[in-house]
Amino acid sequence: MNNMSVHEAIFTTRSMRHLKPDPVPREDLEYMIEAATMAPSAGNMQIWAFVVVTQQALREQIAAAYREVGRQYIRDGVLADPAVDEDRRRVYSKAMHNVEHLQEAPVIVVPCLTVPCPDEAAVASGLFGSIYPATQNLMLAARSRGLGSVLLTLATDYSPIETAQTTPVRDLLNLPDNVRAVALIPVGYPVGGWDRPWRTQWQDCTHWERWS
Repeated sequence: MNNMSVHEAIFTTRSMRHLKPDPVPREDLEYMIEAATMAPSAGNMQIWAFVVVTQQALREQIAAAYREVGRQYIRDGVLADPAVDEDRRRVYSKAMHNVEHLQEAPVIVVPCLTVPCPDEAAVASGLFGSIYPATQNLMLAARSRGLGSVLLTLATDYSPIETAQTTPVRDLLNLPDNVRAVALIPVGYPVGGWDRPWRTQWQDCTHWERWS
């Protein structure tokens, strides 16, 4: 068990896109999932499930679906737009690594909602407000075991673009009709060191008592 402090885990869990192919111990994956289930959820309904993919052939199929959508949305959309500001261009340029190399991650964890999310914002906020804290717990737990991860949302059931030429991720995973894939989380030992994620200063988004 790693005795990493909560502070260190929070302040060094950044997007780790370059991962080594080394296998991840089963006990670490189980710990990550258990940590995910410790998150709060709307009404304590715990409307989550997690598909842990380690088989190479299946990871390659998921990567193909992600590559198809990522090229359309990121390469041919965001990065092809001359009006995109430099900060966003920098982030999405880095994201292209996962578009082209997702299959290299030794593990892909797919967080799922066990009920479909309706278009009604009030209901959707409770559902996504349950699965994403669980996902963050999972990523923090991975960090505590020396494992890198990154949150990907393309090629899921809530992706802005659907796959056309490849099999959708939900079909590859044989998800039941009521279950929705919300994210793809590649996990593995990172190439390179840990560091504080790039963020704007907290003071710039903080208001005391009233909006000022």
